[in-house]
Amino acid sequence: MLVNSSQHAVGHRAQLLLQTLSENDTHCVQFSYFLYSRDGHSPGALRAYVRVNGGPLGSPVWNTSGSHVKQWHQVELAVSTFWPNEYQVLIEATVSRERRGYIAIDDIMVLNYPCYKAPHFSRLGDEEVNAGQNATFQCVAAGRASEAEKFLLERHNGDILTMASIKHLSHRRFVVSFQLDDVQRTDQDLYRCVTQSPRGSGVSNFAELVVKGKHSLFICRSFCSFWFLSSQPSLFLPFLR
Repeated sequence: MLVNSSQHAVGHRAQLLLQTLSENDTHCVQFSYFLYSRDGHSPGALRAYVRVNGGPLGSPVWNTSGSHVKQWHQVELAVSTFWPNEYQVLIEATVSRERRGYIAIDDIMVLNYPCYKAPHFSRLGDEEVNAGQNATFQCVAAGRASEAEKFLLERHNGDILTMASIKHLSHRRFVVSFQLDDVQRTDQDLYRCVTQSPRGSGVSNFAELVVKGKHSLFICRSFCSFWFLSSQPSLFLPFLR
C-alpha cells in the first residue's frame, strides 16, 4: 500500500485488510512501514486494528504519525486469539493537514510463532462478580516490558482503561492487573488486554465480565418464616422456628 499525501484531501483514508485468520496460539503479524516527508511535515498517521469474529474495529492497537527518518521501520503485532475465534488485521493510513510526503506499508508476513519484540499474552480468563463489587483482570504476558510500553484494557466497544499495576515474574514474564471498581450490570461485556510500544503491540483474547445481581437482604430457607407487624404494615422480620 502506497499513499502520496499530496494527491489526497485532508482526512482521506486508505485501508489494507488482511484475510481472516484462526489459530489456537499466538500469531505474529509482521510488517514494515514508511512515513516520510522531505521537508519534515507529517504525511499522516498509521493505525492498526485487530477485529475479532467480525465484531467492531474498536480502538487501534498500534499507531504512529509524523515524519520519520527516510527508511523502513518494522512493526510486530502479537495476536493471542484462540480457536474457534477468528481475527482480522486492518491497517489504515490517514492523510494529515500538511498533505506532504508518503505513507507506505510493505513486507507483511504472518508467522506461526511468538513475536521477537512485542510481548504476547497467555489466555485471559473470564471474571464473575456481584454488582457493586470490584473486578480484576490479570493479563499474563511473555516478553520484556520496557518503560516505553503502554498497557491498556480495551472493552469490546472500544472504550479504554489505562490504570494498571505491573508485576515482574521473571526477566521474560510479567503480569498486568486492571481493576474495575464498583461494577454494575452495564459493565458486563467482553474485555481484552493490549500492550503498545513503537516497535509493536500485543493483543490478548477477549474475556467476559459477568456481573450478577446483588444479594438479597435476607436469605430464607424452609426453617424460616416471616411475621407481619400490624403497627408497621410495610415491615417484615425474619423469625426462626
